[in-house]
Formats: sequence, C-alpha cells, structure tokens
Amino acid sequence: MTTMEDLTKTQIILLTLLVSFVTSIATGIITTSLLAEAPASITQTINRVVEHTIEKVTPAPTVKGGVTTVKEVTVVSDEDAVTGSIAKASPSVVRLQEANTTGAANLYAIGIIVSKSGLVVTDKRDISTDLTFYTATLADGSTVRTRIIYKSDTDNLVVLALQTDATHKDFTPIGLSSGDLRLGQTVISIGGKDKNAIYIGHVVSVGTGTVLTDIPSTAETAGAPLINLSGDLVGLKTSNDDLTLSAGSYTTLTAIKKIISQAQ
Repeated sequence: MTTMEDLTKTQIILLTLLVSFVTSIATGIITTSLLAEAPASITQTINRVVEHTIEKVTPAPTVKGGVTTVKEVTVVSDEDAVTGSIAKASPSVVRLQEANTTGAANLYAIGIIVSKSGLVVTDKRDISTDLTFYTATLADGSTVRTRIIYKSDTDNLVVLALQTDATHKDFTPIGLSSGDLRLGQTVISIGGKDKNAIYIGHVVSVGTGTVLTDIPSTAETAGAPLINLSGDLVGLKTSNDDLTLSAGSYTTLTAIKKIISQAQ
C-alpha cells in the first residue's frame, strides 16, 4: 500500500490541488443550497454587502518615481444610482401655485430651477399674460414669488424668474445632461402635486422635440422633470394645446436649452 511518505513532491502538490478543487465545488453546492432555503431578509442583506464591496486591484508593481499605484473600484448598485440621482435633482424642483377665485392656492405645475439666479423652466399650459405672478414652493418648504419672463412660440415651455430676497439670494440649479439619450436607458420622472413622487421608466424612442418613455400618464404631472441616473435633466413634461398630457411623452433637453438661451 502506498503511503504519504511514498509520494513524490510533485504527487503531493497534485493531490493537494485535487482536494482543494473538490472542496471548493462541495462548498459552492452547499452554499447555493443554503441560500435557496434562506429567508428573503438574509439573502437581501448578503446581496447588499456584495453590492457595496470595494474591490482593490493592485497591478504588477510599476515603479514611477518610487510609487506603486493602487486602483479602487467601487461597485454601485442600480438602487444606489436611482436614489443618488433623485437626491441630487430634488433641491432644484419647485411647485408653482396660483390663487383661485376663493383665494386658495392651486398647483399650476412643477418647475425646475436651471440657473443659480433663479430661472425656472416649466410647462406653458394656459398662461395668457407675462404679468401673471405665481408662488413657488422650494424644496425646503419656503416660498418665493415668481413671474413669467419668456414664453416659447414653438414648444409648450415657459421661463419664470424667482424673486430674490434676504433669505433667498442664490438657488440650486439642476445639471443639464451632456450626453445623448439611448434607447432602453433608465430615466426617472419627479412628479407629485404636494410632494415628490418618483416614477422610473425607460426611453422608448427619441424624436425631434420629443422623448417617449414607458412611464404611464397617470403617474405624470405637468412640468415634471425627467432625469437620468446621474441626476441630470434630459426632458420636461409638457401638456398638449388642449392641456392634456400624452402618456410617456416629454419635451427634449434640446428645446429646454434653447428657451433658456432665449430667456437669458
């Protein structure tokens, strides 16, 4: 009978590798079986730990001035990208109210701040005069007066100016996307009459002046911004001439940039 003492060094190494290989396979099978039977709360926790793992990749030592470069790659989940983009864009969202016949304030539309000085782009809807004043509720709950300064003749967009005071001197503008939209790209609409309500969808088509998404019309609010996963503006919800909202349809960033330029 052959004993361990009879094995050569090469045979011992091969035997060790075989045992390690068999053990790793067995461990994988057992782990998979346990995870399949584990409660959802446990598997979700494990997934989140994996998603937030920071991988450190150290390449072969390359001496540059006596310094070895170490790269860190952060793994970001889709959930983190969505929540991060919403947090970035939300301070630029305002709600525009107008007084009705009883003096109560009605939501006119959502607006989005596009400049530090307080320019706001929103849906034109039924604005009839440039002298109309509205009240804008900012993300922190405070309010300022605002008035119309420019209306587009070709797109259902309007630009308003927030009035500065001792408390409100500078405003937080949203970032404007610098890239082109891609079919299937994830986009987020920030709507809601009283507070932010988030709707996630995908780009279905991109046409001249219009971005079509699969976000349902029941989830949309006039003037709602459409953002990407970087929190930058890519579109705006505008109404039709009869004030109805077309399902999933948003005015393109190109049109928004054009009216901003014209208003400045």
